[in-house]
Amino acid sequence: MSDSPDGPPPIRVVAGSPTDEETAAVAALLSRLLDERAASAAALPGTPVRSRWDRSVRPIRPTWPVEKDWRDH
Repeated sequence: MSDSPDGPPPIRVVAGSPTDEETAAVAALLSRLLDERAASAAALPGTPVRSRWDRSVRPIRPTWPVEKDWRDH
């Protein structure tokens, strides 16, 4: 195994004698965890959050439809 930043980090077993399958399972788990960590560090695109003030704004109603002006009697 190499210590290059592009390759996976080396795994060193300090106790016991795991089988090749057990070592592969641990390597797959650690790889997945590192991928999830890298993905969570990336900025997520999202909708802008509106403030409570913006959410409370209501549209202005249109003018009242009248047949004639209120000053015309």
